[in-house]
Amino acid sequence: MMPRKIMMKRAIALTSALTLGALAAHAENTISTDGLKASTSAVSIGTVTAEKDGYIVVHRTDFTGTLPGAIIGHAPIKAGQSAEVSVPLSVQPEAGSKLIVMLHAEGNGDTTFDAADKPVTEGRGPVQQIVTVQ
Repeated sequence: MMPRKIMMKRAIALTSALTLGALAAHAENTISTDGLKASTSAVSIGTVTAEKDGYIVVHRTDFTGTLPGAIIGHAPIKAGQSAEVSVPLSVQPEAGSKLIVMLHAEGNGDTTFDAADKPVTEGRGPVQQIVTVQ
């Protein structure tokens, strides 16, 4: 039989490993702020990490500059890490305006961005970043 002290150490190590594994799995959906920039014609993202195939979607913001409004661009991404993603914009936002760059998951397997492709959420809200048009 194993001494109680060794059993406790193993239990703590296992709990720590499971917790770190859960945190790592939870952090799979991200949009990096490194390399994130917007012009009047496109948004560039340095790195996107996604658990599933999906889309980077660019929204105008509401009058507060914090809530998503109309979609003005999108680009497909594959599961895993994507580098140097560029999203062309269908309308030209004014310099100084804020845009929301949001991760959406492919919802119905048709590889076309549509209403079935909902925002990816982590914690309390969607995986997103706000960027100012230069």
